[in-house]
Parts: sequence; C-alpha cells; structure tokens
Amino acid sequence: VTWTDAAAAMEDWRDLLVVLMFWFPPLLILILFLQVFYLYVWNEPIPAGPRVRDDDAPRRTLIVLGSGGHTAEMFAALAAFPPREYHPRTYVLGDTDVTSAAKVDAHEASVGDALAAEEGVTDDDLARWTDHSTRVVPRAREVSQSFVTSAFTTLRALWVALRVVRQEWPELILCNGPGTCLPVCVAAWALNVGHFTLGGRRDQRIAVAYVESIARAKTMSLTGKILYHSRIADRVFVQWEGLRARYPRATYAGRVM
Repeated sequence: VTWTDAAAAMEDWRDLLVVLMFWFPPLLILILFLQVFYLYVWNEPIPAGPRVRDDDAPRRTLIVLGSGGHTAEMFAALAAFPPREYHPRTYVLGDTDVTSAAKVDAHEASVGDALAAEEGVTDDDLARWTDHSTRVVPRAREVSQSFVTSAFTTLRALWVALRVVRQEWPELILCNGPGTCLPVCVAAWALNVGHFTLGGRRDQRIAVAYVESIARAKTMSLTGKILYHSRIADRVFVQWEGLRARYPRATYAGRVM
C-alpha cells in the first residue's frame, strides 16, 4: 500500500465521518420511528407481482434520476436493462428538477417505437413493456449546501422516499446520484430490515444498484462513498478501472456513455 493510497483512503473516511456527525443521530431516530409506523401501524400489503425468478417474470424497477449529466448517463445505462424484462418502471425525480420529466417521456416514447417495430409484438405486449410512471421526492442536498442544513432537508426527503418505496416496493432500485438518490436507497434498506424482522420472504427484498458517474475517475462521489462503505448498495458499478482498484468491492462496468 502506497502513501497515496493511504491518503486517499483517509480522505474517504474523513468525508464519511463528517456526514455521520450531522446525519446519523436524526436519521437513526427517524428510520426507527418510520419502520414502526410503516410496517406495524400502516401495514399495507406489498404490491402484487411475480417475485420468484423465472425467465418470463418482470422485474418491477425504480429508477432514480439526478439532473443534467446524471440523467443522460442513466438513460444510457438503461440500454443494458431490456424493457421486456424490467417493468413496470417508476422514475423518481427531484422536486427541483425541471427537465427530467420531459426526458422520461421522450425515452419511453423511443422505447415504445422500437418495440412496436418488432415483429409479433401485440398491443397488450406494448402496453405491458412500456408501463411507467413518475414520482417526485425532495432533494436531500443541493449543490454546495452545508452539511448542517442538509441534515434537515435529508430528513424531509427520507420521509417522502419511504412512502414512495413502500408504495412501489420495487425488485430493483437503479440510481447514479446525486442528492435525490441517498434517501431512496436508505428507505429501501430500512424497509428491507423491517420486512425481514416481520418474517418477510427473501424474494421480496429490494436490491439497490448504484452506477458511479463517468466524471468520477479517481475517487467516488460522496453519495457513492456512503453507499459503498455502508453496503446499502448491493452492487456498485464504476466506469474507470483505476477507481475499481481503489474500491475493490465495486464492479468495473466499462463506459456507459
């Protein structure tokens, strides 16, 4: 291990300690409270759908969009997720994101056009494979927002994210940051923990996959570090081999764009 590697590792842990200093106590209290509320008081049934894997079973997918370049990268990443298999799709947008909703409509329209051009596709098939919706959540943290004030906005975002994830109960959450991503992933983790506590089945677990931005060539973003080190994300994908060497549990996925 070189001094450069050691310094880089210390930088990661320093960032995480700063986040935990402000966020952990209120987040822990809120997560415990909401687990009791959602899972014991408001004990709604999990949305019906095939969850035991077979070749034809669809995967209910929740896709968290950032804004700008993050949204463009996410739509590029979706090329690896066939719409015949990953549906229905729910897109989660930040409340300050004024551009991604139109991009969702354009993307899904192109998906529908491509499927309609295939031979043997019926109207029922098309309706099923293009089934999608959008949900809006508050952003946990805006760019350049202080850690102190972001603790409060994160709590608000987590409250809404828990409702969205609980109502959708996807099989897969796909995200790539930034601020909108973390509360959704934490909500999935909290619901997973509470669900298993109640004796839930393993095939109803919500999986989280995080794709680090191509702009991150040397170190992960703060969201990526949190999801990687906390292991809230089941899989973390990076787009640079050097980043894979620094974070050995990550998976090198090549260039998305």
